[in-house]
Amino acid sequence: MEEQIPASQVPQQLQGISPEQLAEMKARAREQAIRMTMQQQTPPPQAPQAPVTLPGGYVYMPEAPEPKIVYVRRNMTVAEILVMVVLSCVIVGGIQGAWNFTSKYLPQIEVRVK
Repeated sequence: MEEQIPASQVPQQLQGISPEQLAEMKARAREQAIRMTMQQQTPPPQAPQAPVTLPGGYVYMPEAPEPKIVYVRRNMTVAEILVMVVLSCVIVGGIQGAWNFTSKYLPQIEVRVK
């Protein structure tokens, strides 16, 4: 990345820093980043605890820790969009067909009583 910056455009802050000091600062930052990453890692999940029998024949089952649920937001695929369009057309067509049947054919039906 350093090769991409032209030598004539040295930042103002780096003019008084020697290359050895810069390498030392980079190494220190790298070590600090590794240390922070290692601290943020979660411990391995604990094994489920065995049920405990209480006096009187009762069995106590300790609660298992709830799993961490992560929701990922993503764009819809073309197939999902097509399914939505087809479903909406079927629903609208079904409603229109039911309305047509109830308004057109139901009044024509006669019930004859002897």
